[in-house]
Amino acid sequence: MSSHLAEILKQKKQAWLNYREMSRFEIENWNNKVRELYEQIKEWLRGFENDGLLRFKDECAPAIETEVKYCFTIEWFNGQTIEFEPVLNIVGAYGRVDMQLGLHKVMIILKEKNGSWIFAERYNREEPTIYEFNQENFEQIVTDFVEGF
Repeated sequence: MSSHLAEILKQKKQAWLNYREMSRFEIENWNNKVRELYEQIKEWLRGFENDGLLRFKDECAPAIETEVKYCFTIEWFNGQTIEFEPVLNIVGAYGRVDMQLGLHKVMIILKEKNGSWIFAERYNREEPTIYEFNQENFEQIVTDFVEGF
């Protein structure tokens, strides 16, 4: 085997290992952001959990090779659910968490790695409606869902 080929293979292997390490770091960072988001939502709803009106269910699902997907569900007293599923590396943003409320889906988007979360809803093929991710807006979305029970 030629030393030139061996050198190229060693360089390619090192580049590949570096890429995997960086990917692992990005996935860990994303998972931390998602867990922080879920903790914020739990904090907003903690009183309802204490009253027995809902419960939180966290689950880790393996995704691709080095990724773990942290899904989260709010289960209401009557079995209705709000499900949260994270999606990393989307076009135009760092990542998003899809919030499924029955047939209604709201996206919680992290535009930049160290940015703030926003809500986005798509009603048609036009640009999505975007609004601030905060307790007031979250509670309004949940209230609209609960009124439909």
